[in-house]
Amino acid sequence: MRQTAEHWVWEQMFDKLPMGAILISAVDEPVAKVNDRFCELTESKRSDLLQLKPSEIQVLSNLSIQQILQSLTYEQTPTLKRDSYFIRHNGNQVHVSVSISLLKHPAPGEAPWILCCIEPGTIQEKSSLPPTIKNDELLALISKSGQDLISISNADGIIEYISPSVTEILGYTQEEMTGQCRIDYYHQVDSEQMKEPGKLFSEEDSFVRRIRHKDGHYLWFETSFQLIRGAHGEISKVLAIGRNITKRKTDEDTLAHAQRIAKIGSWRWDLITHMLTYSDEMRRIYGYQIRATEPNHNTLLSLVVPEDRERLEATVSRAILGKADEIIYRIQLQDGQIRTIRAQWEVSVTNEGRPMEMVGMAQDITEQVLIEQQSLENENKYKLITENSLDFISSSTIDCSTFLYCSPSCYSLLGYRPDEMVGTSLFDYVYAEDIIPLQDYFNSCLDGKLLTPITFRYIHKDGRHIWFEVNCKYISTQDGQKNEIISIARDISERKLMEFKLKESEQRYRSLFEYNPSAVYSMNLDGDYLTANQNLQDLTGYTLDELIGMYFGPIVAEKDMARTLFHFNQATEGIPQSYDLTIIHKDGHPIDINTINIPIFVDDEVVGVYGITRDITERIRTMEEIKKLSRELTLLLNTVSEGIIGLDIHGHVAFINPAGAAMLDYEPATTIGRPCDQIIKEIRHDGTFYRGNDSPLVRAVKQGVPLSRAEIVLWRGDGTSFLADYQVNPIWDQGERKGAVMVFRDITDEKEIIRAKENAERADQAKTEFLTMMSHELRTPMNGIIGMIELLRTTELDEDQLNYTDILMESSNSLLHILNEILDFSKIETGNMTLIHEPIDLRSLLEVVVDLFSAKAKEKGLSLSCSINGSTVPDVIIGDALRLRQVLVNLISNAIKFTHEGSITMSVEGLRRTGTQEITLAFQVRDTGIGIPAKQQHQLFTSFSQLHPSLNRKYGGTGLGLAISKKLVELMGGVIGVESRENVGSSFYFTIPTLTLQDDVTDKQA
Repeated sequence: MRQTAEHWVWEQMFDKLPMGAILISAVDEPVAKVNDRFCELTESKRSDLLQLKPSEIQVLSNLSIQQILQSLTYEQTPTLKRDSYFIRHNGNQVHVSVSISLLKHPAPGEAPWILCCIEPGTIQEKSSLPPTIKNDELLALISKSGQDLISISNADGIIEYISPSVTEILGYTQEEMTGQCRIDYYHQVDSEQMKEPGKLFSEEDSFVRRIRHKDGHYLWFETSFQLIRGAHGEISKVLAIGRNITKRKTDEDTLAHAQRIAKIGSWRWDLITHMLTYSDEMRRIYGYQIRATEPNHNTLLSLVVPEDRERLEATVSRAILGKADEIIYRIQLQDGQIRTIRAQWEVSVTNEGRPMEMVGMAQDITEQVLIEQQSLENENKYKLITENSLDFISSSTIDCSTFLYCSPSCYSLLGYRPDEMVGTSLFDYVYAEDIIPLQDYFNSCLDGKLLTPITFRYIHKDGRHIWFEVNCKYISTQDGQKNEIISIARDISERKLMEFKLKESEQRYRSLFEYNPSAVYSMNLDGDYLTANQNLQDLTGYTLDELIGMYFGPIVAEKDMARTLFHFNQATEGIPQSYDLTIIHKDGHPIDINTINIPIFVDDEVVGVYGITRDITERIRTMEEIKKLSRELTLLLNTVSEGIIGLDIHGHVAFINPAGAAMLDYEPATTIGRPCDQIIKEIRHDGTFYRGNDSPLVRAVKQGVPLSRAEIVLWRGDGTSFLADYQVNPIWDQGERKGAVMVFRDITDEKEIIRAKENAERADQAKTEFLTMMSHELRTPMNGIIGMIELLRTTELDEDQLNYTDILMESSNSLLHILNEILDFSKIETGNMTLIHEPIDLRSLLEVVVDLFSAKAKEKGLSLSCSINGSTVPDVIIGDALRLRQVLVNLISNAIKFTHEGSITMSVEGLRRTGTQEITLAFQVRDTGIGIPAKQQHQLFTSFSQLHPSLNRKYGGTGLGLAISKKLVELMGGVIGVESRENVGSSFYFTIPTLTLQDDVTDKQA
């Protein structure tokens, strides 16, 4: 109690001191305490001084507190006196004496406290100032204000003097600025303001403006002025003292900016004077409806909404008594806007515990309150949604997926109550095959990937599975750790079923569309193709890209265009159509098609036309062929000499051809439907007729087995009989027996023919044997005649005799050649001609043949040559050299015989089968002779055939040479032919297959 009283007495003594007193810290911190006399002397407000630092108070800023502190000690020099001055608002300069005292020892880590007491000195009135400032006084002033910027300028702002500190502060030298206008160094905005009346300088006000540093940046200065007037009161000089407050301005701006961001304003309430001071942000929050200084809090209370005013007044009453507290209330601005304010404060008390000052803050929490209200509303809505949603909403842990919450819908969806599921793992209810995909989905969500909802199956309590679609989101704590996952699962079983049915329908449609053997397409009402399958592309030859958007008209044949348009228009009116037409393929050939047009209905309105088209060109061709075959079959059945009867499975006659009806002496119509044993009357060996199932024919038909009978006797309807053969075969159709067909013929006359044939064959055999025997028998005397002629020619003969012997020799050789041909022909006819297979030097054989006829060709003036393709014809082949030579001799002999001028050329080509020894040789003998008429060329290779008797008389021969050559070539496995033009020449050619020697093949390949 005593200590509190001492503090109260000390407070009263401090406030009542006759001198000005101010308590400051040794460090540059705001003033701790100031009395009324100090405020009176310096013409300052207590609230303003308490917010300033010592360096910001003019009377103290002229002193170097830090230097003074070095001179003060607690023991020897606790107090020092210094002279200082300050400028009043009227411009008078007041000199004062300042006593600076070091107070008690501070606590460890605490700065010392300093008490400054000022006593007024002399007051220099403006009128008493001399018109100029003496140099010694100016130097003294500059020395005391080294950190300030001091300048003297005339009334127009032209600088006449500036302190040396300008170099350190602004970077300019004194010489650079002397003679320049002050306005030129200020920021553009400030310089424009300085041009206004009363703004260049002022005795009453100090200006805060921006001055440009030499390097281009700007510094904030607070400048005060003292005007020096002349004898007549005119302004002769202007003394300006500028203080660099850039840091203070920056700090103030930063604080103000921070307050604007946080929407926090500050206020101070002097409970002794009852003055309220508000910061700028505080005023902004209140819509500038309160002043910076208010004598009381009535203005603020007037802005509080009536519902909160009484509560705020009660809180303020408690605060005045010294209680720190906070309150939330609402204010209403002039524009009707409602703001919510949170106010907090602390109360300073005297040593006696009497409340002295209240400092607080006010924060605009309107948005926060709105967010909280919205959050509360959202929470209520969320609760309403979760409690009443048909979806299954749940939350679970991340590590083991344990349910933390389950919405009530889980009972209707899964059959479990929420309390049954909470605490269990969600995977206990997931279908086994879906567990791993769901775990992978959770892991992907945990990695922050944006995923589409996943579908999986939950197991109902009754055991069935239900399809769900789930969206998941992880909830994070403030430090970013994910600790919970929220899931919303929707029952999509019905949708899954519909999707399955839709997919099945789509697949069926796609299968019908894509795999349909017909061309399937859709068109709009104008006949333009919208979709088409591959078959339409194959059918028309146009690609799908060409078809889509194409009008069908250019594809339709002109003859069918009108009919096609009619059917298409009928389909667009909702009437399905089916019709045949012809289209033109892209390459120009026509195609017969059948088209079905089906209207496409949407909401009972035709929006397009489906088309199903199939190629019926083959069907039409087949139908025509069937009709043709039917006609031909009918013609065949009507023209064949055999009797043909069709029988059903019961053995009744289904049809009979005219020949069969004629042989049996029945009218065809009278036989249809009758049992076959009544039409085909077959007798046993005892002369009785077969009846019913005793008949072999009836049994074969009913049992469905083939039956063949030869040289049996059948009876006609007129009672006569004939010898016949018949054959019965069952008729099957796709595995089902339909009946049988019987073919029979009258062989009564054939027996006679067979006997005649056998007699002819025996006669032919006798002729062949006779020719063979006669050829052998005639060759023996002919060889003797030729031998005798040869001997006769060795004797001495005159010229006539020699000519006679030459004629005899030529005739004998011709007769021998004829005999040899007859002998060879008879061997071939009787099958006694055999071929040998031996290596043949093909080139040597051809040279011999050419040499054989060279003399005769030369005699007739003909050119005879041989050409062999060395790249395809081997040197050695396997074959019968004698018979090959015989064929070539016959062809060249004929060529020389029938050629009077020109040439005969023999050529050989080869065609080899890759990888084998087989080769086919093609021989050709070309002449420029008389040629062969086209109508007679078919007689060339016939035995004993001559094209004309005159040729035989002129050229001779038996007509067997080419026939023998043909048979020899065929025996060797080849073919022979001729190409000829009358009076131009002929070309005889033949081919024979043969083999090459392996060595020869290897050499050729090498």
